This record gives sequence, C-alpha cells and structure tokens, in this order.
Amino acid sequence: MTYKEFKRRVFTIYNECYHGGDLGPIEYGLRRAEFEENKLGRLIGLAEKTDFSTARRKVEGWRRQLERVHAIKARLEERRKESPLIANAYEHAHRVPPLIIANQRAQNSLRLR
Repeated sequence: MTYKEFKRRVFTIYNECYHGGDLGPIEYGLRRAEFEENKLGRLIGLAEKTDFSTARRKVEGWRRQLERVHAIKARLEERRKESPLIANAYEHAHRVPPLIIANQRAQNSLRLR
C-alpha cells in the first residue's frame, strides 16, 4: 500500500458519521463510544499494516483517544447502572411530605419606637 492509499483510507474512516437516532443521553453516549471504538480500532489496524513512520506516530495518538473512549464508556455504563436506583429514589421522594424550612416571624417583631 502506498502512502497516498493509506491517507485516502484514513480520510474515509475519519469522515464516517455516527447517526444516533432517538436515544436517551446515556444510551446515545454508549453507542457513540462503541462507534468511536470501532473506528479507532480500524485506524490502528490499518496503520499497523503499513511501514510508514507517520502512521506509527498517528497510532500513538489513536491509542490515547481509544483509552479516553474506554474511560467514557466505563463512566456511562456506571451511570446506566445507577439510573434505575436514582429513579427509584425520586419515586419514593414524592411520597414523603414536604419539609417546611422557613421560620415564622414573631408576631410583634416590627415594633416602632
């Protein structure tokens, strides 16, 4: 593969767009992370097939991006596990009578002298 072909393939992979559709924010983020993970994996695989020094330098950046995507994906999966617990807590919170925090003023607090 020539360097020009390599650049052309990298360009086509870079320009792939993710179309999420109607998903919740957590599910959208997880699917987007999977898409980016796949995309970066293909870029790294393509660069490893070549013997160009610029491709090796790009691989280091792509691996760092892949690590960030893995961290984001792990955080979102954690949020997805927490979300039913939070929804359950909100559901129970509506059953509790509201707290009245404001203090009432004394009846004769504004005496004029």
